[in-house]
Amino acid sequence: MRLLKNVLLNLKLNTSVINMWSIVILLIVLNSCQNSKELNTKTKSESLGPKNGALLIGGGGMTDEMWQVFYELAGNESANLVILPTAFDEESINYDPEFKILRRQFTARGFKNIQFIHTRDRLTANSDDFIKPLKTATAVWLTGGRQWRVADTYLNTKTETELKKVLERGGIIGGHSAGASIQGSYLARGGRGLNDNYNVISNPEVGFGFVTNSAFDQHLFERNRQYDMFNLLKIRPELLGIGLDENTAILVQGNEFEVIGNKYVAIYDGTFWSNYFNEIDTLETGKDKFYVLKNGEKYNLKERRVQRNKFLKPIEISLKKQREYVGNYLFEKSKVFWNNIIIENDTMKYQVVRRNITNEPIPIFAYSNDVFFDIDAELWFHFHRDSLGVIVGFDKKTHQFIDGKNLRFNSTDE
Repeated sequence: MRLLKNVLLNLKLNTSVINMWSIVILLIVLNSCQNSKELNTKTKSESLGPKNGALLIGGGGMTDEMWQVFYELAGNESANLVILPTAFDEESINYDPEFKILRRQFTARGFKNIQFIHTRDRLTANSDDFIKPLKTATAVWLTGGRQWRVADTYLNTKTETELKKVLERGGIIGGHSAGASIQGSYLARGGRGLNDNYNVISNPEVGFGFVTNSAFDQHLFERNRQYDMFNLLKIRPELLGIGLDENTAILVQGNEFEVIGNKYVAIYDGTFWSNYFNEIDTLETGKDKFYVLKNGEKYNLKERRVQRNKFLKPIEISLKKQREYVGNYLFEKSKVFWNNIIIENDTMKYQVVRRNITNEPIPIFAYSNDVFFDIDAELWFHFHRDSLGVIVGFDKKTHQFIDGKNLRFNSTDE
């Protein structure tokens, strides 16, 4: 607006030379430039995990694999485990004030050194005596219950500070249900009212923030909650929404996580990822759509995209060899769906073209002779040669071997 005012002040309006329409057009052009600049300076929100340590964030219930991962990262038999049962209601705590039932669950999984810390008093939570067990902890478990009880007691106290130090030392913090939601920066379903557990938008709103710009919902499909996250993201669009179903968790290490369990994790990041076509489509504003990841699949929190095949080591091939694969390849069952193989900055890339839409090129890397993979998704390119050794097409698969979904592309180059 300052720019527009300066223009008006400097204009010497001579009605015999400049008419009103000229001024209107000038203002529209200048305002458009300013709006364009503002749009271009906007950056996509990112989420970050802890620099050290690990998080196990579950939707409810534990599989054997989840138990084993938590046990191993805690330090196996030498683990020093601290359990915070503060999310429990008073009836549960009064029924088992020494937490014997909970202790048996963890001793059955191999834990030997177990301590419990619990209070409802913030002054106690901020005392040195209370946090002493956390100072030597290699693992912490946050129980299910109601997440607001944990937030009300421990946020902005020495207890919260010491929890983060457990991660800094390389320890692991785990939890499911309420113990999952509290680990996000936004406290999904954190309302104190009796019926607030049915509303993903909460008060209090703040969680521990072990993963920044995030909101974790739980019991997702089990309780038919899969569409609730959209209500939150309409007012907090910077958040990454993650929904966790029963017996399923994410293992967060650094800025990536891997899905562990036998059900699904729903991702609400403003995109839709297609496993079949390996396309990540940005959704139109207001379009409510999510996608799911299953056991073994990985996600990059910082980039907010699926991350697969990361640990494969490609073989090196010469630039001359790479040029053998360059060309335009048409999907055999379509006249409007192409994959182009190109070279940019000495790197082979494939580019999806559908009708008049051309996607950004994505790098592919050599795994063996005539076999390539995409570093970000589980896609494999098996190139075919004719009797003269010339590349004539490729099969694009969602798995390396023949049992994967297969798309045949044929070269259109003469």
